[in-house]
Amino acid sequence: MRPTFLGFEAAKTAIFTNQKALDIVGNNLANVNTAGYTRQRVERSSIAPIYSSKVASNRVGMTGQGVKALGVSQLRDSFLDKCFRDEYAKASYHAQATDILTAIQSAITDGNDLTSYSGIQGAIENLVSSLNDFINEPTLDSSANIVMSAFKNICQVLNELDEKLTVVAEQQIDDLKTTVSRVNEIAASIAHLNETIAKDAAALGGTNEHFKPNELLDERNLLLDELAGYGDIKVTQLSDGTVSVEFGGHRIVSGNKSDSLAVHVTDEKLVSVYWRSTGDKVQLNGGSVWADINFINGRGSNVQSGDESTVQGIPYYRDRLDSLANALATLANSAIPEYDPATDSPKLDANGKIVYKTLLAPSQYSDTSGRITAGNISLSVEWTQTGPGYFIYNRNEAVEDYAQKLASALVDTRFTFQSYGETFTGTFAEFNVELLGRLGADITYHKGRHEATASVADDFLDRRDEISGVSQDEETADMIMYQKSYEAAARLMTVLDEMLDILINRMGRVGL
Repeated sequence: MRPTFLGFEAAKTAIFTNQKALDIVGNNLANVNTAGYTRQRVERSSIAPIYSSKVASNRVGMTGQGVKALGVSQLRDSFLDKCFRDEYAKASYHAQATDILTAIQSAITDGNDLTSYSGIQGAIENLVSSLNDFINEPTLDSSANIVMSAFKNICQVLNELDEKLTVVAEQQIDDLKTTVSRVNEIAASIAHLNETIAKDAAALGGTNEHFKPNELLDERNLLLDELAGYGDIKVTQLSDGTVSVEFGGHRIVSGNKSDSLAVHVTDEKLVSVYWRSTGDKVQLNGGSVWADINFINGRGSNVQSGDESTVQGIPYYRDRLDSLANALATLANSAIPEYDPATDSPKLDANGKIVYKTLLAPSQYSDTSGRITAGNISLSVEWTQTGPGYFIYNRNEAVEDYAQKLASALVDTRFTFQSYGETFTGTFAEFNVELLGRLGADITYHKGRHEATASVADDFLDRRDEISGVSQDEETADMIMYQKSYEAAARLMTVLDEMLDILINRMGRVGL
């Protein structure tokens, strides 16, 4: 005969535990589409016998006291978390790089169409066409006026492209500031969750590392996943349920304390992101923040300062446009000689060299110490004040064909386009094709790398979801199992009740 009510206790604990298991299954199913939710389960163990005597006795009599729920745990793999976040940081870097380069391509008008007449190539072809027309009437102001308009047009195209790159840089800087603010918010939120989790864990017993406030853990994990998109992170789990987080090798979260980032922008539209606590620049190996820094400061092989990076970003393509503007000005300013009426020939300087008219110069409103750039190139003051006739060598019909030489040079002559540490030799058309081809190749590379790293990240995410995600089929199967266990325990209690009824109310009452 069993000890009094021991069977009832076993049935009761089975009912309670299976009821809680059913509750957790229902909670899992309710959150099947909840972002960041981690599948939960009830951990259980059999109840160990408790003996009042220190003297060894028969242990069999006190066994079978039922089951107890130890706690509710999460099904999560920290290794898969790390793998996913590492790949996600790489994918985010290449995605942001693609977006910035695409913005640069859109800013350069003929970035998507080499035949576009609204861009560099169209402006050059229009200039060549006007020069060829001028050759037929080289002494008329009307013909010279068309050439002047064509030169003005190509200057305006270069000015506009430079301005568009400036706008792209400003937009990316604003986006970077927004991103950095979000990183700071995430760090502060994780620190706050750390504090709450540690308190709740202590309230739950504190000593068992498997059972913590799961909903808060899900919220924190979701923030950690988002943070990984902004930069490479390292997460260390601590025994009290808190995490320590490194962002680019610097500890951004420790317990309930968090560090923050700040952005500094120079007059040259270069950026630096630094830690407020130390003043050190952030050092990352992935993430959208690192892409922003690299491509906002990216000057390729033309690096001039420690703030700049060696990737081909916004400053690099601005330098390339500047080299085009310089080459165009050099060619134009060595094409039309000044006329000397006394000798009826080109004017010579003290060294006997021909003096040429200055057709192109920095805008009088710019402050570049005389250096011609895509942003400031314009018609010279002499040309604008003198008028279209400034382009005419003289009014004599039998002049040397300088305009023809200029037109041929624009089409056929190979120049060395110099931009600080990088040179390119070729015609203006070849330079334009190479510039746009390089930009397209950069976009293709980063787009390909994004697709590859995103595919790997998605694979790790799928593998993580196989463990942590809610499977409706598995939960349904568990629900049936727990329901059967619940019904069996309830049936056991009914049987025990019937047995006690017989023992108490019917035994010894013979004949009644």
